[in-house]
Amino acid sequence: MSMENSDAKRCVRCVMPETYPGVAFDEQGLCNFCRHFDKQWAHRMGNPEWQSRSEEKLQRIFDKAKRKKKTYDAIVGISGGKDSSYMLYLCCEVFGLKVLAFTKDGGFLTDESKARIEKLVKTFKVPHLYFYDPLAPPLSGIFMEKTGNFCGPCELSTFNMSAIIAREYDIPLFIIGSSSRSEAGAPKNLNPWDPWYFRNVMKGEHYRERVRCSCYGRNYIVREGIARLLGKRRLVVLPDYVEWDEGKIKELFAHKYGIHFGEEHSDCIASPVAKYLYTKKLGGNDPSVAKLSLLVRSGKMNRETALEKLSEMQDNRPPLMLDSFLKIIGITRQEFDIASERTPDPYLTGIPRMFNKIRKKVRRQAA
Repeated sequence: MSMENSDAKRCVRCVMPETYPGVAFDEQGLCNFCRHFDKQWAHRMGNPEWQSRSEEKLQRIFDKAKRKKKTYDAIVGISGGKDSSYMLYLCCEVFGLKVLAFTKDGGFLTDESKARIEKLVKTFKVPHLYFYDPLAPPLSGIFMEKTGNFCGPCELSTFNMSAIIAREYDIPLFIIGSSSRSEAGAPKNLNPWDPWYFRNVMKGEHYRERVRCSCYGRNYIVREGIARLLGKRRLVVLPDYVEWDEGKIKELFAHKYGIHFGEEHSDCIASPVAKYLYTKKLGGNDPSVAKLSLLVRSGKMNRETALEKLSEMQDNRPPLMLDSFLKIIGITRQEFDIASERTPDPYLTGIPRMFNKIRKKVRRQAA
């Protein structure tokens, strides 16, 4: 049975429904997500001159980093997914950067993604650091019970480990592959991960002492902000500068390197659980409706195909692997069911709420 209501009012251009949190239509029926996308990116679409200038700007950033003659020009986190794999390809094969790759495993990497990571490292001949975070599973359980979302600890530790490695090796470029041009994540208020929010959630928890001497113990967002102001390091959102076509990326890796990617976010075993939770909090809308809408806006898919894919989606049901996931994070099914109705809102006060607004603006996202 399809989970999508065919009678729901949708944007006349993309497929965003009126029941999606934060959506608003103008008099012509165009949604605010489309209007925001056009403001940020429409001037680039099908504009070779703009694309050329953008790539020239990126090349200048890279050349400046190379002139510093550090051991490594850039740090690139790889999860075995298509975006991080493409980042590694561009940095190594196209732009000739000296890259230090790293992987942060919170216990949720799939065997499939681990195999891809191993092949990527060998293919591109890059030094690779692998970090296992033993605190991620129990902290995910705490966050799930309190906020109805378990992703925060993994998100924060991934950023912090990147910052720690970049500082340790004095690396001038911090490369990421997630942009509002290519990704349509959940609304920021459903997936916060900043250190202020982390501290709010952890108040009163016995794990607080254990995290003091871990990668969670310092505010690396502030430290990286200072490093940016001092010209020591720069964050580069790669899809903001170069074309990012998922179909072409998959084709490139399949034909040139024999590397194949699975479904969206197939690098994380927790992805089906996250999808189930987000659907409950998004007015019953599968979170992929936002991604399908983005593909329509960017000309990567027509609206009819997107609607067809939505019609094929099934009712939101707990994923088959839910019990095994709950065993990893240490909570019961009853505790999970109760927590699934909660949101991060009670812990998004003061600085966390302000950071979420800044984060949305920096990443050029509508919500």
